[in-house]
Amino acid sequence: MALRVALGLLKWTPNIVLMKIAGQEVLSEKIKRLAAQFFIMQLSNGVHSPIYDQNCKPSIKLIKRDEVMLANLFTKLDTSTDHIIAFPDTLISRSNFCEIFLSDFSFQNKAHPASLIKDLFEEVVYKEFQDYHIIATDASKSHSFTSIAGISNLQSFVYRIHPINSIFTAEALAICQALDELSVTDKNLLLLTDSYSVLQALKCLTIKSPKVIHRLAGKILVRKNFHQKINLV
Repeated sequence: MALRVALGLLKWTPNIVLMKIAGQEVLSEKIKRLAAQFFIMQLSNGVHSPIYDQNCKPSIKLIKRDEVMLANLFTKLDTSTDHIIAFPDTLISRSNFCEIFLSDFSFQNKAHPASLIKDLFEEVVYKEFQDYHIIATDASKSHSFTSIAGISNLQSFVYRIHPINSIFTAEALAICQALDELSVTDKNLLLLTDSYSVLQALKCLTIKSPKVIHRLAGKILVRKNFHQKINLV
């Protein structure tokens, strides 16, 4: 009613005419536009989108009318679905080259005394990861400083990063840096960290995951080019 009064139109003026005169988008057209926008966004999200199943195949089927509408839209834009830049598939859980162990081994139980944890760890390494290149990472945070560190039997590093970083970010960055500096190309990798939250976030990676986790997943994915298997514990 307010729009009709403002435009000086009669109260029985049809809504479509009213919206046209006011320069507003007709509701039905707006719904179509938003639906198309949402679908294109899901296509750009790639396998991270719920419209794809675990086998990276579309889990929905458009009705004929919607197919025609989208086809016309892409024709107007002079493009196609092949030209949509999709979010990269960094879901390492889809590949068998990387495994994340959250609580699979007995030494991961903190209730055990330190001496027993040490013995159990050595037993697991001997049985499961004997030929692996072992890398351990850690991070620390105080009121003034935040640091990351990593060590292998070949070399090590210690860096101080900006104190604005949380301990979660620092732990993830420590693993990233270890993959850059401490990796070898002739052996599979076993990465040890005391950050359960980082491993859990990595195992449950989604498009909404923290950027540092996406960065870590990307670095792990790079190791696939070296035909390496990576285990994180």
